[in-house]
Amino acid sequence: MKRILVFLAAAALVQAAPQDVKGLLVPYEQARMASRAQGVIGKIKDEGDVVKKGDIVMELENEMETLQVEQQRHILALRTFEWKSAEELRKKNVVSQTEGEEKRMNLEVAKVQLAQAERLLERRKVAAPFDGVVTEQLREVGEAVDEFTPVLILADINRLYLEVFLPAAHIREIKEGQAVTVKVPDLPDRVFEGRVEKLSSVVNAASGEFKVRVIIPNGDRALVAGTYAMASFAPPGEPAK
Repeated sequence: MKRILVFLAAAALVQAAPQDVKGLLVPYEQARMASRAQGVIGKIKDEGDVVKKGDIVMELENEMETLQVEQQRHILALRTFEWKSAEELRKKNVVSQTEGEEKRMNLEVAKVQLAQAERLLERRKVAAPFDGVVTEQLREVGEAVDEFTPVLILADINRLYLEVFLPAAHIREIKEGQAVTVKVPDLPDRVFEGRVEKLSSVVNAASGEFKVRVIIPNGDRALVAGTYAMASFAPPGEPAK
């Protein structure tokens, strides 16, 4: 009798897990990249380009800024030479300590000016904050942009979220780490394994539903962001494999 009760209880748990729930596939991360300075676009990644974290996705024309950096480097070299020469002469009591201190201060100012020039040059570039693909190019080479002007959209599609909304009755059954089987209509022979990564602890009063985010590896990019998929949740308490 006990075995029968255990079997019935397990069957009830399986039945309680939501099955074939329709949801939307969205990028794991998405960023609307903007220019960090005013200028004319010299280089920009095209739609569909794959980039790594730190890759330059957009660069403004920077001839003047590059020359400014070179100038400040030469000035720094000169100020370094002057300070070292003054230090040698000060040790021989040829120049005063005040004059030596002046040379040291000139050197420190030159270091700051070089750092400022390098920072201004660096602001002419926009780097990818994560591995991803350019999903939309918003500006073209040769186009003038202002600071904070959006130039492209970058998305991480090597992992996707499947966003689904479940009835409030299931809110105590769904747990983080719970296994989820995902299928898409245009790939009937494939099954994707995901897991619950995030879920809302608040039920929407209007719809009577709560939001669940399922993370799915998508290294081969078989799943397409912006399309729909069906999710079947494993019995409560069963972790993702």
